[in-house]
Amino acid sequence: MRLRSEFTRFYCGWIMSGLALALISPLRASAQCGTTGPTGSVSWTTQLCDEFNGAANSTIDRTKWAFDTSNSGCGNNELQTYCDPSSNTAPCSSSSPNAFIDGKGHLAIQVRSPAANTWTSARLKSQGLQEFHAGRIEASIQFPSATGLWPAFWLLGAQPGVDWPMVGETDIMENWPKTSNISGPGATGNCSTIHTSVTGGSGKGKCFTFLSGQQVDMSFHTYGQIWSANMIQYYIDDPTQPYFVVTASDLPPGDTWPFSSSANPFFVIMNVAVGGTLGTPIDANTGKQAAMLVDYVRQYLPAPVPALRLKASGNISVKAGATSGNAAKINLLGTLGSGRVAFGCSTTAPKASCVVSSNDPMNNHTVSLDASTTASVTVTVTTAAGPNGTTPGTYKITVNAYTVSSTDAAQPSASATLNLTVN
Repeated sequence: MRLRSEFTRFYCGWIMSGLALALISPLRASAQCGTTGPTGSVSWTTQLCDEFNGAANSTIDRTKWAFDTSNSGCGNNELQTYCDPSSNTAPCSSSSPNAFIDGKGHLAIQVRSPAANTWTSARLKSQGLQEFHAGRIEASIQFPSATGLWPAFWLLGAQPGVDWPMVGETDIMENWPKTSNISGPGATGNCSTIHTSVTGGSGKGKCFTFLSGQQVDMSFHTYGQIWSANMIQYYIDDPTQPYFVVTASDLPPGDTWPFSSSANPFFVIMNVAVGGTLGTPIDANTGKQAAMLVDYVRQYLPAPVPALRLKASGNISVKAGATSGNAAKINLLGTLGSGRVAFGCSTTAPKASCVVSSNDPMNNHTVSLDASTTASVTVTVTTAAGPNGTTPGTYKITVNAYTVSSTDAAQPSASATLNLTVN
């Protein structure tokens, strides 16, 4: 729920040229990267990481992180100046950096108030250095929840020449106080949101509340997303228990899902904003809180999930505009423990559309294979009546399925085709 202005990209200085994108050579995981265990039958390999294990005040790895430097408000009326740790341009100071390695295995992002009504902070980004468009991305973070502060761990699209929000944004961890002008999750929760062309500043998201006694500022939690073609699954601490699943089918009419193509990679941002849309108001203690600590940032890729099998139970024959008899069942056979499957569909019929639905309580455009090898979904077609409606004839409906190892919507894990006859 970032509610940012469409001018954010310009103000915060992250316009990317085509040349810069062409020169990207993603870094591979080193032996120092942490690993993660399997989720069900799916194993994961670490591809990119930073474990922040340097000595106290050692240099942050410039092969992985760059710094935004701005006091523009970033399109959200934010109050801080973002500082590079090496900068001595007032109000920044290299002797009191806002981002540093604490010597205990953490990156620290510290908001400071060097003068009255003045705040400094840091905004790290992997733009042009480490970018990706699928897999699992997570970070272990402990951060303050306090009046005036707005910490976040999020991804932005890096596609050159495409402005926000069309380029896409996915907020994995975003926190602001309950006492803000727009009430937030506070110390006991987190919000995750996608921003797309139509959903814009409001986005589409969900907030999570920790079990009693757990707080964001009392211990480290793992904030992550499992990102596959046409689907993002957000989780905290346990990737097998997502609390928010969003798919391309959940977008409003006319919107575009920007998260499922290698032509649109994303980069990581970690920052703590002051004030702004979600951080207002501030108080006398803003800038005196503990630092946001990041234990690690990692991206994992899954081993290929065994092929799915889809089979349509029959064809559809309807009169144009009919709202009954316009659905068919699709049966799926997969591998036990292979996670969640997303669906999409298309039809060759003019002035017609289709949607795939299920009875899954997490998201009704997906099914889970964590406890079963079989599932079924329903494809429903909508046609238009009248002289300017769907022309009578025989057409095709294609249903596509995508596993957690699917990386591109143009390459489904399985497909089924059925006939559509419009009378």
